Amino acid sequence: MQLKNSLMNNPLVSICCVTYNHENYIRQCLDGFVMQQTTFEYEILVHEDASTDSTAKILREYEAKYPHLFRCVYQTVNQFKIQNTLTNILFPMARGKYIALCEGDDYWTDPLKLQKQVDFLKKNKDIVICGHGARILDTIRNTEFLEVNRERYIYFEDMIKKNWFFTSSVVFRNIIKKFPINFHKLPQGDWPLYLLLLEKGGGYFMNENMSVYRCHDKGVWSTLNEIEAHKKIIFTYRKFLGIFDKHSSEIKYFTVKYKLKYHLFFKELSIYIFYDIIELYKMGIKKLLK
Repeated sequence: MQLKNSLMNNPLVSICCVTYNHENYIRQCLDGFVMQQTTFEYEILVHEDASTDSTAKILREYEAKYPHLFRCVYQTVNQFKIQNTLTNILFPMARGKYIALCEGDDYWTDPLKLQKQVDFLKKNKDIVICGHGARILDTIRNTEFLEVNRERYIYFEDMIKKNWFFTSSVVFRNIIKKFPINFHKLPQGDWPLYLLLLEKGGGYFMNENMSVYRCHDKGVWSTLNEIEAHKKIIFTYRKFLGIFDKHSSEIKYFTVKYKLKYHLFFKELSIYIFYDIIELYKMGIKKLLK
C-alpha cells in the first residue's frame, strides 16, 4: 500500500472515495470534487483498490494536478469490502470536521453541494448527517430518473425502515471514532453507518438533486437480480441485530416486519426468513411477531 500526502493545512471537510476498475467513470467523479466552490478548505481522500484497468493512472493525473487537495492510497492487493476500507483506512485518515462520501463510479453535479450541506450542519447542531436527492443513471436498462424525496428530518426509526440516502449525497459529522467489532463484516456498509450516526443525533434530507448514482454492469448492487438483492438486504438486517444495543428492540421488530411484508412470497427467501424467526423466538421476543 502506498500513501501520498496532501499539503492541505486545515480541511473542514474530508471527501472519502473508494474506487476500483472505474476507468470509464473516475474522471467525472474527480471533476465533481475539484469543482466545489467553498469558503473553507477540503481534502480529497481516495482509496484505489488495486484496479486492473487505468483507474490508478487517471487518479495519479489528478493528484499531480491538484497536489494540495489529494491524499491517495494505492493498494497492490484488492481489499474487496468498501466498508472495511472506509472504517479502517479512509475514516482514520480524515482530518475534517465533516466527511462527504462518493464512490468512484458516481459523481456530483452541483459545485455548491459541499457549501450548502456544511452551512446547514453548522446552523443545526442537533443534525449529524445531511443528504439530498440524486439522479439515477441506469446504463444496464438504458433508463434515467430522479430520486427526490420531499424535504424532511430523518431519525433512527425512519432509517431502520428505509435507507434514505444515496452514498454520493451524504455529508456527516466526523464523530464516530470507534466502530462495532463486526461492522466491517456487514454486506452493506452505508445503511449501518447512517444508523450509527443517527444514534447520536438527527438527519436531514434536502430536496435538491446534487449528485448522480450510476447503475452499470460492474456495480456490486447493480448486477444483482431482485432475489439476490433482497437476500443481501436480509443478511444485512440479520447482522444489524448484534450491533445496535440501544435500539435493539426496534431493529428486531422492523427486521421481522420488513421480511414478512416484502419477502414472504419469494420462495427462495422463505428459508432465510424461517431461520431468522426461529432465532428471534429463541431470543424471547415472540411478542414482536404479533
